[in-house]
Amino acid sequence: MLRCLLLTASSIVLRIVDPENLPAGEIVSLSKNQLATLIWYLKWGLSLWAVVDLNSALNRWAANRWVWKIDKSVWNFQTEVAVVTGGSAGIGACVVKKLVSHGIKVAVLDVGPLSESFTQAERDSIRYYKCDITSRDEIRGAAEAIRSDLGSPSILINNAGIGNAGTILDIPLENLKKMFDINLLSHWSTVQEFLPDMLAKRKGHIMSVASLASFVALAGAADYSCTKAALLAFHEALTQEVKHRYKCPQIMTSIVHPNWTKSAITAHPAIEAGLKRIGARLLEAEDVAEAMVKQIISVESGQIVLGPAISPKIRALPLWLQEILRDSQANVVTGNGSTS
Repeated sequence: MLRCLLLTASSIVLRIVDPENLPAGEIVSLSKNQLATLIWYLKWGLSLWAVVDLNSALNRWAANRWVWKIDKSVWNFQTEVAVVTGGSAGIGACVVKKLVSHGIKVAVLDVGPLSESFTQAERDSIRYYKCDITSRDEIRGAAEAIRSDLGSPSILINNAGIGNAGTILDIPLENLKKMFDINLLSHWSTVQEFLPDMLAKRKGHIMSVASLASFVALAGAADYSCTKAALLAFHEALTQEVKHRYKCPQIMTSIVHPNWTKSAITAHPAIEAGLKRIGARLLEAEDVAEAMVKQIISVESGQIVLGPAISPKIRALPLWLQEILRDSQANVVTGNGSTS
């Protein structure tokens, strides 16, 4: 905000400067007309920059429950406990590693064992719980074990997700149900299990991992796109309920929208070939994890868009522009298959 005020003050100063009264030759080797043009660009450029900066500041303020200064003193990451679904491999494993590097104890919920990428020192701060997150009973059992072993978690990162490839007519119903169970419904189960602990402590951070598919639906991946768009609605509703129903603005809520990232999903033949065809540049899992953990450590709520900044604004564009963007992605997902 201070930077925004400085920019605004600078633009005001430039607006009242009269280039006709400036000794151009004594300051720089510019003519009166050249100096007048320079000042015109500077004052309008600084004004625009100030508006953009102010908008960013207001967005952060709104995302953090209209709280101007967050009390971060209640967070001691050496004693915090985080739960990460799908944390055994891929992006989830990178997130776990980075959380551990900050001294946070991590409980991993996954059906597969921890990958070999974890060092012994990292494993000392990690507890693995074999858990099918589509089962409410297994989540409840894992939660009870976590509280007994590590204490009540203050951080929940719903990272687990799968991808399918198949048209609306072709996708088997079993695959469709599994997609919604893992990518969407599991968020209800984990939040219902761990949010009460956070409310009791009046401290917490819940993060959902969505996708740029939250904003642009993909042909051949209607189910995936639906779950990610629904996660955005889930995040917004959760934010409102924490703030207005439970009167606990101290609990942070974040949602992450990564672009195509190197993972089991993008390595699937039905998707990999399409990405190569459009020349897509894939994000590294480590970079996505870095952005996610940075958000946790900063103790801030909000949306993280790891891709074109225009992505969240696509729905506000004219329909013909939206359709051009969707057309450009129409052949990324081809064939049939699943990463589950």
